[in-house]
Amino acid sequence: MAPSALGLPSTPGVIALSEEERKAGKWSRANLQRALELFHRDGLIVMSGIVPKEDLLKLRENMMETADAVKAEKAGSPGKFNHGIMSNFLQAPPMSTPELLFPSVYQNPYVIQIAEKYLGGGQIRMPFITANTAIANSTQKQPIHKDCSFNHPLAPFMCISNFLLDDFVPSNGSTEFWLGSHATTTPSEQYWRSPESLAPTCDIIPDILEERRKTRPPSQVTVPFGSVLLRDPRTWHAGMPNSSDSDRIMVAVAYQAEWFTEDRRFKAPESARALLTSNPNIIPLCEFYTDEEWNTFCQRWGNGEPMDLVYGPKPEGWVTIGDVAPEDKVLNHNFNPNAKG
Repeated sequence: MAPSALGLPSTPGVIALSEEERKAGKWSRANLQRALELFHRDGLIVMSGIVPKEDLLKLRENMMETADAVKAEKAGSPGKFNHGIMSNFLQAPPMSTPELLFPSVYQNPYVIQIAEKYLGGGQIRMPFITANTAIANSTQKQPIHKDCSFNHPLAPFMCISNFLLDDFVPSNGSTEFWLGSHATTTPSEQYWRSPESLAPTCDIIPDILEERRKTRPPSQVTVPFGSVLLRDPRTWHAGMPNSSDSDRIMVAVAYQAEWFTEDRRFKAPESARALLTSNPNIIPLCEFYTDEEWNTFCQRWGNGEPMDLVYGPKPEGWVTIGDVAPEDKVLNHNFNPNAKG
């Protein structure tokens, strides 16, 4: 495990955009350095003031209505929910609606500037765009995990920007994060699909969690509406119950290092092609479909349709997150012989 992290904060640092930076269209050297310092230390940062709230409100109005329909379709089928836990699910942002294709979300310069530096520059890739919806009046907590159901690199290879469409607070299921866990985590700390499997599941082994808790315990974050989270997918976290009376949505746009060559592909509508390909330094790893065709499967995450999260570091690759029931996950003592389960 990592050396003691006692004394470090359990809440993420905030980088606030100044008016001068807004006019210049870029972070100052001081803020960029501070963002990278915090990101490398914690695996999570909060960026304030980098996206117009009116853009997020328009997305929220549209996506809340869609969430109701998606939720109704998934009702009663745990396997269709994120991690098989009926507290949240994935849905697609409205990318076939031109008036909701906001550059502030899908090509945000302040996110990209930090992502480029964190991932090592070059033509960084965009491996997916999705959204996560925390269901109102839910009671279940996800298993603590990292978003790496494969033998992940031990260096920054991806970061995920989350655009918050509501206040992100414990009462509506804000995420529990284990800050700094990304810096020393390895695949040996994860449960596996079977003793013979060559790739792990996402979930962290409980005794390892308890050891980490002694040095830097987790926290359920509080972040105001309009902020953007940027996180390393190796950072341990868990989706939490939403005890409020309203669903809570955040949009996710991911960036992947140029050197991490695994070719994960998502699907996007033709309406979004011009925007997603507008930055020559960002390569979207996607296949474009007509808007009509995309709309037939765009909300089918976890339903066995083409939007499943499937992708391939060989010999075993990414799979739909909820594909292995919690009771079927096992220890692999070839990789972690000291784990107790």
